Amino acid sequence: MAMALRVTADVWARPWQCLQWTRALGTTATLAPKTPKPFEAIPQYSRNKWLKMIQILREQGQENLHLEVHQAFQELGPIFRHSAGGTQIVSVMLPEDAEKLYQVERMVPCRQAPMPWLAYREFRGLRRGVFLLNGADWRFTRLQLNPNMLSPKAIQYFVPLVDVVARDFVENLKKRMLENVHGSMSIDIQSNMFNYTMKANHFVIFGERLGLTGHDLNPEHLKFTHALDSMFKSTTQLMFLPKSLTRWTSTGVWKGHFESWDIISEYVTKSIKNVYRELAEGRQQSWSVMSEMVAQSTLSMDAIHANAMELIVGSVDTTGTSLVMTLFELARNPDVQQALRQESLAAEASIAANPQKAMSDLPLLRAALKETLRLYPVGSCLDRIVDSDLVLQNYHVPAGMLKTFQVETLRQEDMQMAYRYVLMPSSSPVLTFRPVS
Repeated sequence: MAMALRVTADVWARPWQCLQWTRALGTTATLAPKTPKPFEAIPQYSRNKWLKMIQILREQGQENLHLEVHQAFQELGPIFRHSAGGTQIVSVMLPEDAEKLYQVERMVPCRQAPMPWLAYREFRGLRRGVFLLNGADWRFTRLQLNPNMLSPKAIQYFVPLVDVVARDFVENLKKRMLENVHGSMSIDIQSNMFNYTMKANHFVIFGERLGLTGHDLNPEHLKFTHALDSMFKSTTQLMFLPKSLTRWTSTGVWKGHFESWDIISEYVTKSIKNVYRELAEGRQQSWSVMSEMVAQSTLSMDAIHANAMELIVGSVDTTGTSLVMTLFELARNPDVQQALRQESLAAEASIAANPQKAMSDLPLLRAALKETLRLYPVGSCLDRIVDSDLVLQNYHVPAGMLKTFQVETLRQEDMQMAYRYVLMPSSSPVLTFRPVS
């Protein structure tokens, strides 16, 4: 039987300290018996799987997944196991256990990919990109992408592109605010921010401006963004249930899921062909991740297409949610907002002359973004399949398990988060923007 391992990072201010089984973290190793207990002795989280399936079908997803896992830790302690779709999963949450798991991890980690995404690629005969690959294929692809996405040279190229889109976004927001009769504007910022991140990421990946608002509204671009939104929604409806069940209970959802991916795939294919054509004709208008990949010729056309799909899909909600929650916290902490404004004004001239300066001249902004990611992590888990036996909390855990670093929010009571493939606000925060003299 396949087995998996889930790990949860400690960001809940240690809620387990109120439970009877609590021990000081530093003394856990000395208090543990010398002989590890068998795998079967790990506390088991049991639930009626049929009732759970009915609940997921009725609610069209599992928005409280992160809260359920947290509750299981409260009831069972820092380690527990349960079964999901025929897979045995072990969940742990203490930092010391995460450290042990990292120590046994090799250079090419093995991860669990979303089943609906794999099903589409298998049905259409498409390659997997870096997000869905494992083993040597993942490492090779990652090494080809790193110079065009993570290297200092690549950052020098794409920061000005993001800067152009950001300035347009701010100017549009300012115009709408000043045109309002009250001189201020209260809006649902979430949809606006996702449009911004879509435009910025699209410009970096494909080297093309994306028309989604105003006079540059483009029906083809709108169709693409709607497909992205639909694909994410159907993913959360399908990924927690066996495919053998949903093929009968959710035929419409599967149909919509595949249709959304078809639109995304066709759009990406067309964009890559445009990049090829521009390079061949010597009229490349802008640097882009795709143009670099095409020019290097280290990946096949199929591999470039697969990675382009996954990069554009994986870069929108993750970035947009973090920015929304950053604005939300700044709105609740006006003193921090004012300090950030003073920092940006002081660095305005240097950044205008050289957008690269944004990486070094705005340390408080960097700290604010990092704090947002700590409070509102976009990913509910990071998973790996370990390939050697290990002992966690004095329980023997066999090789072949998936370890998942489950992350939870510290101040959940202030903004309820929902699991929709990424963690995002269950209701959009409405923020008010006012001009500042």
